[in-house]
Formats: sequence, structure tokens, C-alpha cells
Amino acid sequence: MPERAMFKGVINLIIKKDDKVLLFFRNDGFFNYDGGWWVLPAGHIEQHETAQDAAIREAKEELDIAPSDIKCVHIISNLASRTESFDFFFEVSKFSGQIRNCEGDKCADMQYFTSDEIKNLKNVVSTTRISLANIAKGQIYSECKSYKSATR
Repeated sequence: MPERAMFKGVINLIIKKDDKVLLFFRNDGFFNYDGGWWVLPAGHIEQHETAQDAAIREAKEELDIAPSDIKCVHIISNLASRTESFDFFFEVSKFSGQIRNCEGDKCADMQYFTSDEIKNLKNVVSTTRISLANIAKGQIYSECKSYKSATR
């Protein structure tokens, strides 16, 4: 009998400003290939926590904002990471507070990019690239089986 999967839960926050999406540049060693990777603000779901509760908590921890309008817009089955996961993508359309980088030890930079700019950026982590492209197509589910599948 095959072994049952032991998936982690990850949340990703989609914060838009006009037609641009906020990305962090992580260079803390977790994504240390070629000096770092552009990613959506994200975090793990803790034990006994729903995905939406984790998204709200991570918004406060990473960005110092309190979402008041948050919606799950995509899920990706991520088999490529060191710890296989289901990643939930939450769009935050309203929030209180001023966005700031609360994780300067992990994230060297944060910037807003258009979808065309993201397509042409080097070092965008695969789950971010795949999910944003599929969200733009109206797809609610995707898969990432290899990190090589979506790099530029």
C-alpha cells in the first residue's frame, strides 16, 4: 500500500496597487539560488489554524496590515518543494495599516510589478510564477512538479 502524503499548508498574499502585484526578494537562504528569489509574501499554516486565519496572521507578521477583504483565489499542489505542500493564494483587496517589510532579515527588497514585468523577471519562484499566470486566466487550481518548469 502506498504511503499517505504528509502535506504542509502554505499561504501566499496577493496585494495589488493599480495593475501591479507586490513581491518580496528573499535572500535568507530558503530561496538562495542565484542570490535570491522574488516571491509573494507568504508563510506556513500552523497547527489548528485555517488557511484564511493564517493569511490574516501572516499579513500582520510580514506586512503590518490587517486585511478586511480577503479571498482565496487559487490553490497549487506543490510537489517541487523540499516539503510538499498545498499553497493557497489569497487576494487582499482592503486592509488597514501601511504596508512595510517586517521581515528585513529574510527579505532584502519589496516592489510592485506588472504581470508583464513578472513574466520577464529572473528568479521568480515557480509557484508564484505559475499561480499568477493561472489566476490571470481564471484558473483556480494548478500544479508545480518541478522548480525548473516555470523558470525563465
